Amino acid sequence: MTDQTHYEVIIVGGGLTGVMMALALTYGGYGSAAAPAIALVDRAPAQPHSVNTKTAHTESPNSTSSTRKTASGDHRTTTIHAAGKTMLETLGVWPLISDMATPITRIKIANGAPRQGGLARRQRPEFSLDWHDANQPMAYVVANDRLLDALYMVMATRPIAHITDAEVTSFDGAGDLARLQFANRPDLTCQLVVACDGAKSKLRDFAGIRSLAEPHRQTAIVANLTLERDHANIAYQRFLPSGPLALMPHGPFRASLVWTLPKAEADHFMALDEADFANALLDAFGETLGGLQLDGPRLGWPLKPTISRKMTGPHLVLAGDASHAIHPLAGQGYNLALGDAAVLADCLARASARGLGAGHRSVETDYLAGRKFEVTAMTAMTSGLNQLMSFQPAIAKVTGAGMGLVNASPVKSFFQKSAMGGHLARANLLEGRLPT
Repeated sequence: MTDQTHYEVIIVGGGLTGVMMALALTYGGYGSAAAPAIALVDRAPAQPHSVNTKTAHTESPNSTSSTRKTASGDHRTTTIHAAGKTMLETLGVWPLISDMATPITRIKIANGAPRQGGLARRQRPEFSLDWHDANQPMAYVVANDRLLDALYMVMATRPIAHITDAEVTSFDGAGDLARLQFANRPDLTCQLVVACDGAKSKLRDFAGIRSLAEPHRQTAIVANLTLERDHANIAYQRFLPSGPLALMPHGPFRASLVWTLPKAEADHFMALDEADFANALLDAFGETLGGLQLDGPRLGWPLKPTISRKMTGPHLVLAGDASHAIHPLAGQGYNLALGDAAVLADCLARASARGLGAGHRSVETDYLAGRKFEVTAMTAMTSGLNQLMSFQPAIAKVTGAGMGLVNASPVKSFFQKSAMGGHLARANLLEGRLPT
């Protein structure tokens, strides 16, 4: 096809958020198969992929007929809430990953170190806060590499120009159009740029949008585990004085670990051999699931939760971690990105129906109105809870004692609905409909 230099919308970032955003926005009312209005700019080079690429629109300085294949060796997982699963079904992605998605039917939360048997353990449950939904799973755990492969496979069937091996070196949103400059290809212009380039977003910096970042005091150890006992599709979260420890079900007798620790302590545990690490983990989590063994490598992830002071700028929208990189304790990071895409798709559909361009000011104001409440609430909840439980031990003891009260109060219903998604933000895709 003839290379275009102008699009209605350009998404910058070829990861889980960027590809999902591109898919969602193809239903925003702009463009056609012959002349795609949506472009995805990916700094990674094009690589062969197993899907049929005849329906894909790809631009690259060195290739015109390939799409990106995910890099092997990514052992991380993503938690997708029930509304997010509905959205991925509507976009045609879920059928490609449903065979490996592990449902979460119950969430159990404990405060403090595990109790050691005896009367104290029998008097009250070890995990005093217990959420579940009798009608459907609350969330699902999926492997990152499988999810990204599925997103790219569906992208190959949609009118999206995939521009690879292209790193943005400058952004100008001051005129009637946004302009992106690159080191190795011609400039691109568009009505709207969507920054999906991560917590260290260059687009955000180019636009002069400031962000607030917490200092790096904690590191998350991420790993896959094998379990002695079946998890029964239960997600576990234990708030320890050193930080939260989460075990998410991920396949039969397997779980995904996210263990938040002070930097020095995390370095110590990362340096242990597998047997000593497994013993330390068992001491921290307890024997609810029996013995715990590593199933693959450990990854140390520096935690610096970051939120942008603004979600939008002239001809620019921030999404995913570029807008809000939250603490992983609630597993809601990617779910916020799904909400970003679903809301923005609705905003574009409304603008298109009115004959307006994607860069019209109403798109930015509608997006802000649709996202501010959920993003602010989830950021405050995750950072506030982590600060309280990890750095305020005296208050944390009182909070932990009150978990049983929360379990029997209306507050529980609010948190449960929020965890399942579609409660703090409403959008067509999250409810199983294409944008109208």
